Amino acid sequence: MPRILHESARWSNRRGRSRRGRCRMAPPEGKAGGGMEEERGGILAAFRELGGFFGHSMLRFYNDNCFQTAASLTYTSLLAIVPIMTIGFAVFSAFPAFSALQMRIQTAVIKNLVPEIGDAILEYLGRFMANAGQMPIFGVIGLAVSAVLLIWTIEGSFATVWRVREPRSYVTRILSFWAVVSLTPLFAGASLSLSSTLWTALELAHLEGVVHPLAGIGMLLPFGLQLLGCSLLYLVIPNREVFWLDALCGGAIGSILLEGSKAIFGWYMREYPAYQTIYGALSVVPIFLFWLYIAWSTVLFGAVVTASLPEWRAGKVTRGGMEGLLPAQRLALAMAVLRELMEASRLGVGMRRRTLVGRVPVGTLLIDGILEQLRDAHWVAHTTRDAWVSTRDLGEATLLDLMKALGIGMRGSVHGLGGLAPPWQERTARLLDAAEERQGDLLNVPLKTLLTDEPPPEGQPAGQGAGQGNAGPVPLRAVKG
Repeated sequence: MPRILHESARWSNRRGRSRRGRCRMAPPEGKAGGGMEEERGGILAAFRELGGFFGHSMLRFYNDNCFQTAASLTYTSLLAIVPIMTIGFAVFSAFPAFSALQMRIQTAVIKNLVPEIGDAILEYLGRFMANAGQMPIFGVIGLAVSAVLLIWTIEGSFATVWRVREPRSYVTRILSFWAVVSLTPLFAGASLSLSSTLWTALELAHLEGVVHPLAGIGMLLPFGLQLLGCSLLYLVIPNREVFWLDALCGGAIGSILLEGSKAIFGWYMREYPAYQTIYGALSVVPIFLFWLYIAWSTVLFGAVVTASLPEWRAGKVTRGGMEGLLPAQRLALAMAVLRELMEASRLGVGMRRRTLVGRVPVGTLLIDGILEQLRDAHWVAHTTRDAWVSTRDLGEATLLDLMKALGIGMRGSVHGLGGLAPPWQERTARLLDAAEERQGDLLNVPLKTLLTDEPPPEGQPAGQGAGQGNAGPVPLRAVKG
């Protein structure tokens, strides 16, 4: 009997130890499930956010007619590719250190950009560039003009994506275009020189049976150069202040899509050689055009992603832009912008667009739209230092003046509509005239009076001005030009 009790006690202690162990190892009931649910919910929310962003980007890509723009860039590229390569390699050949790399650059560019037909394109381009070298001066000028027109078309398409209405000056545009055409070959030469040095080291390491630590870099180098080129395109070409991280993200998306398109396009050309069957030796031309169209479409989508990122971060994406706002919302947005410009004018400075976007957190699309409307109405101006200033004295301009400038309120007359002249029309006209007079008396208040903050009540921090949102004000010293 005692032995049985002893065994029972030992078994009970063992069960208690195992139960206590389970209690120590397992989290409290309900907490583990809640944590897993929260983690799963966070992942799903991130995927929904990502899907919503790409959905917004694709909708914007479609609404901006980027497929038509890609077609235009395709034909312009066909006309300008020979002049650009001729000018670029002329600059490239002026440096003897890079002269041995010229053929390698041509081969690398064509092989990486045009799958399956790179050899034929390279042969044709070699003939075209050789013929271009024998052209007279007027022919060379014509080639240069066609090269500039391509970059001009790229800038125009990017202006549509970034909602830019004010282009750069002609001198600035020509100088920047020439810098792109002339400096790109030098950059490519330096990159290929570094690449050849890397590949030499890798080959020596392979012969010695050593696994080189930089072996993976050689495989990723073409993609890295492609990523850098797209990012610089999004950063430099638009006449807009672009955050470098946004340009890098858009360049990564564009480069990934371009690599995927190359793989799919190459597979399609190998498995379904319809163009070669129909066109024979001339199949290079339609295939090259088709590939250019795909490439420009991916580049433009990367530009749309870059331009959409600030809108999405602001959390105020408005699909219709200014057209999606109600009149009262447009008025409130204009007053918020004018208030910030008024505060900056007290310090004798203008306000840059990026600072204005930070102080009025509604997204760049709405800020650009209201600035354009206010500039067209001569209420604000854009200075040569890339800053915005108010051109109206807000101590004299009234709320009614701003409403009229924005086209808000009753405008026109009920008379003069075809042959309509019923008795009720005259009564309605008198009523509307009386309402407009009374509205004028009520709204004839200087904007400065409305926009000047009163002392905050106790417990509320100062500086929480109209239009500054919940993120706090951006210091005005950052807007000095």
